[in-house]
Amino acid sequence: MHLGSRSLVVLIVVLAGCQAAPPPPRPAAKSAAVLAAEALQQGDAAKAAELYRSALMAEPGNVSLHYGLGVAASHLDRRSEAVREFTWVVERGDKNSSEAIAARRWLASVGAFPRSVVAAQATEEPNQDQDRAKQEPKAAPASVQGRALFDDTPGVLVPMERIQLLLSDYPNKIVYLRLRTDERGYYHFTNVPPGVYKLTDRVAGPPRWRLRVELKPGQDLSLDLNPANSTRVRDDFPEPIQSVGPTS
Repeated sequence: MHLGSRSLVVLIVVLAGCQAAPPPPRPAAKSAAVLAAEALQQGDAAKAAELYRSALMAEPGNVSLHYGLGVAASHLDRRSEAVREFTWVVERGDKNSSEAIAARRWLASVGAFPRSVVAAQATEEPNQDQDRAKQEPKAAPASVQGRALFDDTPGVLVPMERIQLLLSDYPNKIVYLRLRTDERGYYHFTNVPPGVYKLTDRVAGPPRWRLRVELKPGQDLSLDLNPANSTRVRDDFPEPIQSVGPTS
């Protein structure tokens, strides 16, 4: 091949390389706030709390981040941290926002409503208090009780003695009540604000039960937990399926 021909070939190769389609752009990295919300949705409250704290370092005035950290802390039974975060939301957020309303409900349910808010309400005009009472009548608390029986050994149904049960507000997930069954497997959640709840026996990991419970004002619901309504048969809050990437 002549020198000139070789030069043309090299030039064609170079031009072809220049004209080739650029590589696809890399997907944008998810922010700590987005990752925290995803972790909380997947039931990993510890990871969510860590990510929310990281996000708050960059945005310390973000109401949604304080609310999310409060939710994660309540799931981890870190009462003081949950009280701090929900109090921040109530005192600094829009009082009519869904976050502030849910935070007030949780604080009231654990007897930790902020004194500053109570004081502010006490200084309002009496007519305003009366109007609020008319608009927002206090609903009678509800309760749910029953017995937990399971067949960890096939064919042998036994009481679930001293197992932990959890009742969390849905979809806010912050009215978070926890108890243990007695020696015969009986349980009784009392003084529960009316609403929709998730009843389960695990914060993370495969649960025996994951049921949707709707409580009306003043209702005393009887709900036995057994293999017939366990996650093997019924799962009202199925976890999202994690996608698995291609393996080499």
